[in-house]
Amino acid sequence: MDAQSHQDLMDDFAELRAIVGDNIKRLGRFERPLGRHARPGTARVLGDMTDRTNETYRKLENDLKALQAARIEENAEELIAEKKRIAYVVRSLQGVTGSLLAATDWQAPTFASSEQSQAGTQTGQITGTVNDYKRDHHADATNYERRWRQAYIDAPLRFPPQVYVTASGMAAFSTVLTTLATEDKINGPIIAGSACYFENKLLLEKFFPGQISYVDEMNTESVLAAINELQPAAIFFDTLGNTEDVAAPDMASLVPRIIEEIKRPTILVLDTTGTATSYQPLRDFPRGPCKLSLIVVESLLKYHQFGFDRVSAGLMWRTGLTPLGIFGNRMHLGTGLVDASVLTLPQPNRKLFDKRLKRMGRNANLVAKALDDHARTTRMTALAEVVYPGLPSHPAYEWMSKRYFQGSFLVFKLKPQYCFTAYYKKFLALAVDEARQAGVDLNGGSSFGFDTTRVYLTALYAAKHATPFIRISVGTETLYEVEKLIAVLTRAVDKLAFRLPL
Repeated sequence: MDAQSHQDLMDDFAELRAIVGDNIKRLGRFERPLGRHARPGTARVLGDMTDRTNETYRKLENDLKALQAARIEENAEELIAEKKRIAYVVRSLQGVTGSLLAATDWQAPTFASSEQSQAGTQTGQITGTVNDYKRDHHADATNYERRWRQAYIDAPLRFPPQVYVTASGMAAFSTVLTTLATEDKINGPIIAGSACYFENKLLLEKFFPGQISYVDEMNTESVLAAINELQPAAIFFDTLGNTEDVAAPDMASLVPRIIEEIKRPTILVLDTTGTATSYQPLRDFPRGPCKLSLIVVESLLKYHQFGFDRVSAGLMWRTGLTPLGIFGNRMHLGTGLVDASVLTLPQPNRKLFDKRLKRMGRNANLVAKALDDHARTTRMTALAEVVYPGLPSHPAYEWMSKRYFQGSFLVFKLKPQYCFTAYYKKFLALAVDEARQAGVDLNGGSSFGFDTTRVYLTALYAAKHATPFIRISVGTETLYEVEKLIAVLTRAVDKLAFRLPL
């Protein structure tokens, strides 16, 4: 095993050990006062379940500690198999942990009881008509929001942004749209990036028909010209587009110039799901008041679950200077995240999170460069080019190359004669079949941010809002595994060139 793959594994073991350690601590805090939160019979059952779960966690912790002592010359395949075994157990227990931590609690907790409280772990913290209905808001969400803000938003010398978790990324976006619509904030045109997520476009057009002008967010000057002409009430951009062009607007240049161009209060809504912590919007805003207000939405189903993909979750945040009642609308719409789901999310940890992003970014760069070089130097292949912001051929390379993370997904553009859905699907089948034969872990599936790379036909049913494309969502594999993955994808796309024409 090479030195880099060994270090990759050591980092993986450390990440898993940190998550396991957090869960042991959380279950310990839950169990100590359990007798006060539940009736005796229930307390005994939950105590036994907690003990068994923590016993399993401690065994895993010991296994991980032993694996961290592995020498570089040890068998890579065996160490990788052990990592996967433990990761899948931890992933499964993550849901068990969340359920246990919420087991004594009620969705409508009581603020007073003549005998046994029906507030569970929040006994003594409930006030009638204030926080006695969890659909509205609850302490588990508030605690997670505070930790998330502290870990993942860089806001030095600023009033802390307000963070709200939601049932999904789409729930966050729909809550923002409802707020803008019901509070009459959209009293003018709307500008949206052409590469905005297609489902977001669908909602925008339903909420604000006839008010939206789409712009090429990759062309800063045309965006600014449209803003100067239209003076929009709101602007919508994805900081990394989940599209066939993987658009990545130059936000560091755009935001200050937008502030110069606007002459009226304008709200900038950013979807940062694709860039996560690698792009920090507040760095591009002045510390004092300006006419541009900021709202950010992000899916927590991607990177923030450390590959576990346990629960649907999202999040939205705004600066203190953004005058919107997002909190109240989340409550009235019922788009908040339930307690057990919040408690299933891994605890925010910026050091582990950024290290994980860097690994996926490294792997995506390696796959993109190798396959793009192959496409440009090989005649008998179905691949025309690879689209990825970390490649010099991408129009965003100038500014994206300065970041430590250019995204974890890339697009395979096929030669014109293969640009049909049947060929796209055939490639997916060939890729998984080649991987199976080579003993390489590869999945066909949606989304991104996982440990294991996925291949997917994206936007197949996006109608007029996006063109279907092949997306490779690269995982956190070791360098040893990435080299094998590159060989598998190369063989699959080459074999596609020998398929009979449609």
